[in-house]
Amino acid sequence: MRTRTAAPALIACVLVAAPGIVPAQAADSGAFVTTLGQDTIAVERYTRRREELRDDLLLRERSPVTVLHVVATLRPDDSVARLELDARAASGAADPPGMHGVATYTTEQTFFEITRGGETRHASVLTPGGAMPFQNFCYALYEQIGRRARALGGAHVRVTVIGFGASLPFTLAVGFPSADSMTVGFGDEAPTLMAVDAAGRIRRGDGRLTTQKVIVTRPPSLDFAALSAAFAGRPLGLLSPGDSVRATIAGAAIAVDYSRPAMRGRKIFGGLVPWNEVWRTGANAATRFTTSADLVMGATTIPKGGYTLWTLPTPTGWKLIINTQTKAPCEGAACTLPTRPPLWGTGYSADSDLVRLDLTVGELPQPVERFTISVEPQGGGGVLAMQWETTRVSIPFMRK
Repeated sequence: MRTRTAAPALIACVLVAAPGIVPAQAADSGAFVTTLGQDTIAVERYTRRREELRDDLLLRERSPVTVLHVVATLRPDDSVARLELDARAASGAADPPGMHGVATYTTEQTFFEITRGGETRHASVLTPGGAMPFQNFCYALYEQIGRRARALGGAHVRVTVIGFGASLPFTLAVGFPSADSMTVGFGDEAPTLMAVDAAGRIRRGDGRLTTQKVIVTRPPSLDFAALSAAFAGRPLGLLSPGDSVRATIAGAAIAVDYSRPAMRGRKIFGGLVPWNEVWRTGANAATRFTTSADLVMGATTIPKGGYTLWTLPTPTGWKLIINTQTKAPCEGAACTLPTRPPLWGTGYSADSDLVRLDLTVGELPQPVERFTISVEPQGGGGVLAMQWETTRVSIPFMRK
């Protein structure tokens, strides 16, 4: 699952709509339900008029469960001139305090005014050519981004977007492969596929090709207030929370930093995680492995230092891939900056492989809901193990 803010690790989406500018309607309304496996992670309702979009969005992928109320002022070219955002806990609790914000979008900059707990801050971000607002899981805004892309014209359009209060914009790649489809992706990442009607309204979304894996449906109606009350005390929290493993094996300090996706009622290996494809071995940022001393895995020496871990699952066996790339791709002077972000889990490059090693595969007696990595002592060395669903894979190692 991927969700990025300042350094967008963002989800990619495919919306489906007819090419060509769709005339603004006098009024339109709808609702969306977003699910991840068996879990509902967001519900939404909206009303769009010629010059205004109003949206209410409940988000469970955080704690506390949060309700966002959005009012966007629309221009005739389907861009957004101004957006007001109110965020509050769905339970009505005063802690944490609610937030009120205003964003103004010009052809060169985006201006933010954000008030929380009685304090107001202002910020501006350069967005040459203008930007559209972005909010994860807000499909009314995705519809608006689709309308804007159609207004710009062309079979492939890049639309600059920016999250509310973010310090950097990013680009959504929007394409129209057929009369009833539109693809929207974060950079070159795989898109979510969505079906829409002739007016550009999303009818259904399938994000299983993306790192988010969500399904979006458009119910004929929903009781937003009732659902907000029902979900208020039931946060899911981070969908793939970060975790770490620390162990000392024969005097070598071993560290693993990774994210932990959950089954959520889905088939994992051979389903969510395809066979015969390199897997990110977790979620979000690439799984990081660090050792303070040289190790031996199989017959291979792993020099001390930092690596990323990947796996290649197949029906007949698994490979562990130890890769030397740990930072995001860069060019020129940017490669020397201390702010260079870590490698994201979609950034695998086989050119940086140190080694591929066979893993021992075993079956667990009970399913493991969340992906788990462990480093355990074994004899005079240790074993690196991974468990999810009913599969356990492992490899022993020794200090050299």
